[in-house]
Amino acid sequence: MVGEMRDKETVSTGIEASLTGHLVFATLHTNSAPESISRLLDMGMDPFNFADALLGILAQRLAKRLCKDCKKPHIATAEEIKALLAEYAVELMTTETWKKDPNAAYKVLYAEWIKLFGDDKGQITLYEHVGCDKCSGTGYRGRVGLHELLIGSDPIKKGIQGHARVAELFAIALEEGMRTLKQDGIEKVLLGITDIHQVRSVCIK
Repeated sequence: MVGEMRDKETVSTGIEASLTGHLVFATLHTNSAPESISRLLDMGMDPFNFADALLGILAQRLAKRLCKDCKKPHIATAEEIKALLAEYAVELMTTETWKKDPNAAYKVLYAEWIKLFGDDKGQITLYEHVGCDKCSGTGYRGRVGLHELLIGSDPIKKGIQGHARVAELFAIALEEGMRTLKQDGIEKVLLGITDIHQVRSVCIK
């Protein structure tokens, strides 16, 4: 385990250890999982060795969790769902599926949301922060992690070896099923764990 990779020597040692059969865990400060690849390559790493060594990259942000004792439920309006869908789909617009037919892709995504987060009537419940004695009047208590997991798949490794830009790696990862930090956050909003204000505050994109 490496506390943080911030220089060429540390990164080189980690990659060499990985290539000789060791499982290496390390931290790195970047804005997203795909940007971590660019950051490491900018330190002078060989793209081919790095691609061979990569298993996955997990990005994480912490958002405030809604207080379970006072959060206020309400049935989401059509406008609220439409806004959440649009925000969720912003980054998906770079993928081939969404480029071909965005309207159909929206309908598929909405159907998935109803199936995963809706009730028997096809309605989705959202929650608002209120405030009580247990949360010191803030409406929030505790933290929840928002995650973005990039798997070192063959297309990703091919992109690394081909010196693909961050935007290209991002698009490949989304095609492979990666959920961005904001997308994971929106799903936690739909689950009633946090609210969209917290997700927006901790997600740069």
